[in-house]
Order: sequence, then C-alpha cells, then structure tokens
Amino acid sequence: MHVGDSVDQAQTSGDVKRRKAKRRHRRERQIMVFGVIIIAVGAVAFAASAIYRGEVEGPFSAEFNSPAPDLAEIDLVCPPAGADPVPTDQIVVRINNGAGTQGLAGSVSQTLEGRGFVTVGAVNWSRSYDGTVQILFGEEGVAHAYTLARQFEDAELVLDNRGDITLDLILGEEFAASPALREPLAPELDTSLPLTADGECRPAGLVVAQPAPRTLPENPLAEASPEPESDEG
Repeated sequence: MHVGDSVDQAQTSGDVKRRKAKRRHRRERQIMVFGVIIIAVGAVAFAASAIYRGEVEGPFSAEFNSPAPDLAEIDLVCPPAGADPVPTDQIVVRINNGAGTQGLAGSVSQTLEGRGFVTVGAVNWSRSYDGTVQILFGEEGVAHAYTLARQFEDAELVLDNRGDITLDLILGEEFAASPALREPLAPELDTSLPLTADGECRPAGLVVAQPAPRTLPENPLAEASPEPESDEG
C-alpha cells in the first residue's frame, strides 16, 4: 500500500466522523427544541382545561367597568321625576349682586320681572362670587330652582336648609363680564320640556344642605289667602 493511499483513507475517516458528530449535535438540538415546544403546549393545554372547568379564572374574566362616582361628592339635587317647569309667576326670587358691578342686580331683576318672575329685592351679596350664576334653594323649591336655572346658560344649583320655595339668585363676576341670560324664545325655555339635571344628581334627602342666609327673602305668595266666603240665607 502506498503512503498516499493511507493518508487519503485517514482523511476520509476523519470527515466521516465529523459529519456523524454534526448530525448527532443537530438531532440533540432538535430534540431539545421540540421538547420545549411540547412542554409549553402541554402547559397551555392544562391551563385551558383548568379555566374551562372553572378551577381558575381566565385573564379576561374581570369585568371592564368605569369607576362608579363617589356618592359623597355628588351635591347636585335631582329635579322631581318627570316634573314640568313651574309657572314663572309662582317663583319668588331675590337677586344678589356678587360681582361688585353697580346696577347688575337691578338690571337682571327687571328682566326677570318682565318674564313673569316674582322678584323680591335686588341687593348686594355679602361676599364676592367669581362664578357665573348660583341659585340657592330649599327642598320645597327644587323645581322652582331648576326652572329659574333654565333662564341662564350656566347656573350652579346649591341646596340650603331654608324651609320654603323662595330662591336666592347670585350673579357672579363671570356673569358681569359676559351675561349668560338666554333669549326669551330660546329652545331651552320651552315649557313643554320636563326638568332635567345636567350631571350626576341625588334626591334632596341624600344631599347635605348648606346653611341658608341669615335673612331670607319674603314670600308674598305665602301671604296671600283666599277671601272668606259670606254666608247667604
């Protein structure tokens, strides 16, 4: 045998061994990969079976709900259910100037009188109010307050502990800067539209009433009494 033949045989034998080693390593990697896949599929199948049997909760079992409003923070009183606006000649209101603008309360008082409201004074409020319009009312005057509020584009309704239907209307600095009184023929003033709240509200009995002003407006409607009937015969 020639020396060259021996070298060729040795090289061929080495190549065969390397190819065998490569195939063995490839099979080992494949076995490892397939083993991991089988284990993962088995785990998913087991979890799905447990969810199906109700033993565990699925990832989408929780309900998607928006957080409920904190009832303690709701201080808007709801209008009576299905109530229509109160006739303006049954609404007694005192107009208070909380903006410091001279003549503001008197001007609004004249406007409301022209629309049939019973106004009982145009005075300066005891402190400044930087909002638009605020209406103070008691439990007896909820519908009255909502009816008056419709006259304005933006009105804040505040329940206090007065015991009658009288209202206090407070005109603020924003109203003085840009009066937000609706036109008499505005669609919002349609008397056929029932009273509704502009936001989350609660019945009057569930809202904490603020202290009423020390001096309340007079109620001329309460003073009116029918004439006694004369006996004939």
